[in-house]
Order: sequence, then C-alpha cells, then structure tokens
Amino acid sequence: MSKQPSLIPLAICNSLVAMLTWAAAACAAPQFLVQPLEGQQLAGGLVSIDGKQVVLETPTGRVTLEIEKIASLAPQQKPTAPGKEPSVWVDLVDGSTLLAEEYTTRAGTARITLLGGEVMEIPTHDILTVRLQAGSQAAAAEWLRIVGNKSQSDVVVTAKGDSIDWHDGAIHDVTDKQVEFDLNGKVLNIKRAKIYGLVYYHAEPSEHPEGQYTVTDAGGSRWSARSVNYPGAARQAGSAEKLEWETPAGLTVRRAPDQVAQIDLSRGKIVFLCDLKPDSAVYTPYFGMDKELPARAEFFRPRQDQTLESKPMRLAGKQYPKGLAMYGRTEMKYDLPGKFRKLEAVAGIDDDFRPRGSARLVLRGDDKVLLETTVTGADPPKPIDLDLTGVRRLVILVDYGDESDVSNRLDLCNLKVRK
Repeated sequence: MSKQPSLIPLAICNSLVAMLTWAAAACAAPQFLVQPLEGQQLAGGLVSIDGKQVVLETPTGRVTLEIEKIASLAPQQKPTAPGKEPSVWVDLVDGSTLLAEEYTTRAGTARITLLGGEVMEIPTHDILTVRLQAGSQAAAAEWLRIVGNKSQSDVVVTAKGDSIDWHDGAIHDVTDKQVEFDLNGKVLNIKRAKIYGLVYYHAEPSEHPEGQYTVTDAGGSRWSARSVNYPGAARQAGSAEKLEWETPAGLTVRRAPDQVAQIDLSRGKIVFLCDLKPDSAVYTPYFGMDKELPARAEFFRPRQDQTLESKPMRLAGKQYPKGLAMYGRTEMKYDLPGKFRKLEAVAGIDDDFRPRGSARLVLRGDDKVLLETTVTGADPPKPIDLDLTGVRRLVILVDYGDESDVSNRLDLCNLKVRK
C-alpha cells in the first residue's frame, strides 16, 4: 500500500506565497527608511514616489503614505561618498548648494563638474555665489559678510593668506586658469589661484518658487526641489532605476537610489524656532538701570543652537544640535509662519551646570498658558508635547526658579513646531 504525501494546509500555503512575493518585491526595490511626522520609522523596499504619496513594500505588506505626513526618506545603507574633497562650492538662487571639483563659464553658461565626475551646465543667471577656496574660519566669516552686503554689481573676492578683499565690476568668462573681470571699464584677467570667490549680481529677485523639498546626494550637494519622483512602473518595465527631482529653476536631476543620502520632505511641516527670527527677545535685569548697556544686552541675549557659553547643548549626556538657550527673566515672542498642530521640545539644565540650576518655564499661545513648570538640575530632562491648534503667536518665558543664582538658565533642545 503506497503512502499518500502529506498536504500542506491552504492557510500556510497562502502565507508562504505572500512571504515569497514580498521577498521578491523587496529584493527588486531599493531599501529605504521612511520617517513619518508622527510615529515610528518604517523600513522596506521603495516602490514609488510621486507628488502625493510614497509606496513602500514592508514585511507586513505594501504601505502607502501621504507625502504631507512624511518628514524624510533615506536609504537603509549609507551611500558611498566620493573619494575626494570639494574644491568648489556653488550656491544657486533657488537655495541649492553644489559641491564640485571644477567650475568654468563661457558666454553666460556655467559648466560645473560635481563631486563624482558628473558635468552639469547651468545659466549664470541662476547662480548666486561660487567659492573657489576653503580658507580659514576668519576668511569664511568675511566671505559671508561680503555676500550679505548686496552689492549693485558682480563682485570678485581675492585672498592672500587669511586676508580677503573684494572688488565691484562685471564677471565675464571663467577658465581653469583665470577670471575675466571688467573693473571700471578695464578688462582684467585675474589669476584664478588668487580668487577666493565670485558673487553674481541679480537686478531682480529670483522669480522661482521656493522648493518644497531638499535632496542631499552622495557627493554632499543639497538640491532644492519642487518635485521628487521614483516611478516604480518604469523600473518593472526594465528602465534604469533613477530617482528624479526638479529644481525650482527647472533643472532636472537624476540619481540612482544608492546615490541619494536623504530626501527631506519636512520643509514647512516642521520648523525649528531657533531658525526663526523672534518678533522680540527681551531680558529683564534683576537690578534695573536707567539705560541698558550694550555689552550686558549682548551677554544676556538668547543663543541659537548652542549654550550660553557658546558650547554644544547637552542634557543627561545627549548632545542636541538644535535649540535655544536662555537666561532667567528672558521672554521671546514669535509670530508662527503658518498653521501648526504641535510644539515639541526637551527642556533641562545644561550638563555643565547640573545638578545646580532652577528655572521656571512658561509657554503661552495667543495669551493662553499652555505650560507652566519648574526645571531643576536635579531633574531628568523634561519632554514637552503641546497642542498648538489655532495658535498664531507663541511666547516663551524663562524666569528665575528656586535658586536665585547664575544657574537660572535653561536649554530648550529640539524646540520645534509641526503641522
């Protein structure tokens, strides 16, 4: 009598088929991490991206997420960086910053060799600045000051050691050896080795709409983007796998998924208060004076992204790159740039002063008290999560706590509002 083969239950078969189907899809799709605005990070194969949604193949099935509810995407495996450092930094009028190996221009068109070797051609009217030397911190600070001057002509910035100088005129062609520069009607050929950077004048502000997203590629270039797409159907049809984004200036950029470091979709959805200019920031001295001294006002002003001693902010051993540090009796007011639903932060006395320190924190939204609490150096950092629905004006008050000494100070780390 022959033995009948055992039958596998139908439910198990279906489960196996589902697992094999997911495994095949996951292997075919690039592996990405998706961080929603709220909730846990998701991992899986990237199926597609368009202007409305991201589709991800996860171990539990296919998930569709609305773009408006996503903070960022990034490949699970960090992309391989180019084997060289940038020697040219190009800022575009649309907010993009390109890290490059070479920069030349001819007849109003720039030829830019990005890190990694890709060559792009961009009209010079879409270029804001070009930095051609790394330089020292002092030179970098002076460069930023010159760029911020808003000259009424092109500017060539020259360097000699740590000292840099600038000249108004008109920039013409740029080669790998020299820059053709019209100075008061006289055309000069300046050796490129002497030039720190170029600033292009634009008579009219950029008419390009602000990019909604920021894409960082493997070479470190940060692209402002008004759209990001990854058509999964094209991939399945045999086309090359490419993420594609369009800049506000209309430039189309394509990269393989493993050549993208991050896609930041949070612009306008998450805003760090340290990146906003407050409507007012007032420190009230314990002992008043008839006239405030500028030196004292500078000493007691709030600090952005650092402690009051200009050091990294640390709470309970963790370092925070974003936030505000404030002395007691300081009040800051913000008009929020949009409609936000939540305020989040971590409040605490900086590790440099723990276990000393005591400060009272009051947060008000449109004159309504949202939070009133005391923070001491003996307490663990306090997470803050507040409902901001309908709030348009936010007031932050840090006041003296139980100790009236120099430790009346507070770090508000990762202080942000979100939609």
